[in-house]
Amino acid sequence: MKKVFFFIFIFFNLFYTFAQDIDIGEVEILSVRKKEWDVFASIHTNGLGMGVHVGKQKSIHYKSGFEIELSYYKHLKEQRAKTTYSIENYNNKSFIYGKLNHFLPLYIGYGFTRIINQKPYWGGINTGYFLYGGASVGFSVPIYLDIIRIIDNSRYELKTERYDPNLHSLSNIYSGTSFFKGISKTKIHPGLYIKTGFSFDFSAEDAKIMALDFGVIVDSYFPPVNTMAFTKDKYFFIKGFIAFHLGRKLTNYE
Repeated sequence: MKKVFFFIFIFFNLFYTFAQDIDIGEVEILSVRKKEWDVFASIHTNGLGMGVHVGKQKSIHYKSGFEIELSYYKHLKEQRAKTTYSIENYNNKSFIYGKLNHFLPLYIGYGFTRIINQKPYWGGINTGYFLYGGASVGFSVPIYLDIIRIIDNSRYELKTERYDPNLHSLSNIYSGTSFFKGISKTKIHPGLYIKTGFSFDFSAEDAKIMALDFGVIVDSYFPPVNTMAFTKDKYFFIKGFIAFHLGRKLTNYE
C-alpha cells in the first residue's frame, strides 16, 4: 500500500512540474511574406535610370516579378561647351557640342531571381542571381539650339533651330535650349532587352528590402539610334550597371 501511495505522489509531482510554464524568453514569429515591391535608382556605364519592381516569392529559393525602368543614355564622347561672349537680354546656356538627340530607353520586362544564399532570421545578406527581359522602347528627342543669324553688317537675330552639324558650328551657335523644345519631334525606336547579374539584400528587417544589384543590360532597337554627329547608327547597346533598391515584403493579407 505504501508503494502505491509513493507512485501516486511521484506521478502528481511530475505532472505538476511539466504543467508549469517554462520561460524561454521573447520569441519572434516570422511571417510568411510572399509579395514584394521596391523602387530603385541605377547608375549605368553611360547613363542613369530609375524604376519600379513588383514580384512574388514562390519559394525560399525562387522569386519572380515585373519591372519598369526609364533610363537616360549618355554617349561617351559627350562634352559640354559654352560660347565665350554674351548678348544683352539673352541667356547664354551651355550645350553638348555635336549631340543630335537625347535618348531615353524604357524597359518593361519580366524575370526571376534565384536565391543562392538565404539570409538567416537573425540577419545577414541574401545573395542571388537574376535574369530579366522584355520590351524596350527608345525615345529620341532632337536637340534644339539658339543660332545667331546675320542679317547684314550691323544686324543679327537669334533663331531656335534643330541642331544640324552641316549648318551649325561653334561660330554660330549661341546657346543651348530646354530639353522640351524638341519633345514634339520625338522618334520612337521599338526593341528588346535582357538584363542579368547578382543581387545582395542586406536589410536588417525581414519585412524590408534594401539591396544592391550588379549586372549587365543588352538592348537592341530598330530603327537604329544615333545620338552624336559623325558617328554610326547603333542597333545594339551593352552597358554595366549598379542599382540600389528600397522596398517592402508583404504577407498575403497586406
